[in-house]
Amino acid sequence: MQRKSLFSILSAAAIVAVLTGVWGSVGSRAVLAQDSDSSRKQSGVAEEKAKPYRPKSKAQLRRELSPIQYNVTQNEGTEPAFQNRYWNNKREGQYECVVCGQPLFTSKTKFKSGTGWPSFFAPLSPDSVGTKKDWKLFYTRVEVHCSRCKAHLGHVFEDGPRPTGLRYCMNSASMNFVDQATLDRRKAEQDAAEKKAAESEGSDSTETSDEASAADDQ
Repeated sequence: MQRKSLFSILSAAAIVAVLTGVWGSVGSRAVLAQDSDSSRKQSGVAEEKAKPYRPKSKAQLRRELSPIQYNVTQNEGTEPAFQNRYWNNKREGQYECVVCGQPLFTSKTKFKSGTGWPSFFAPLSPDSVGTKKDWKLFYTRVEVHCSRCKAHLGHVFEDGPRPTGLRYCMNSASMNFVDQATLDRRKAEQDAAEKKAAESEGSDSTETSDEASAADDQ
């Protein structure tokens, strides 16, 4: 009778051990699956941010741009002096590429050149614009274009004010002006979105940790 009871006890213990191992394995797989899903989501976000700029087709540009905008940005044309949107614009804000939206210049570096075109003594950052030699006239000029989409912006000359001594003579048709109030609103929305994303990631991490602890306890 004692041998039979001992056998029953050992059998019951074995069954419990097996079940514990099974449930522990299931819990571990669930945690691993969640970690994998979280990693895929984070990877997807990173890939989205890292996506290179995709140039627009000529047909798309013709639909989206006005004739003067298309001629200036795609054919290196020039708009009339004193007859363009921003030559005398004095508002605070930022000038962005009309083709791809990349920030190019700020009102803080804009100055009155007397040429009839919006002029700046420096771009927003050294990486905002690109340059190349232009031999279209009887003398050499330095052409300026958007560093991302290569849209033509204008030319840069060495007769500007301090501190750079440069004059970036741009075409209004190649840019869109964004006032400071809109820039501030954009910044607030971006900060709120980043904060929400950080809180969401923190919550996901906590839940995963709690579930892993629960699986270990089982």
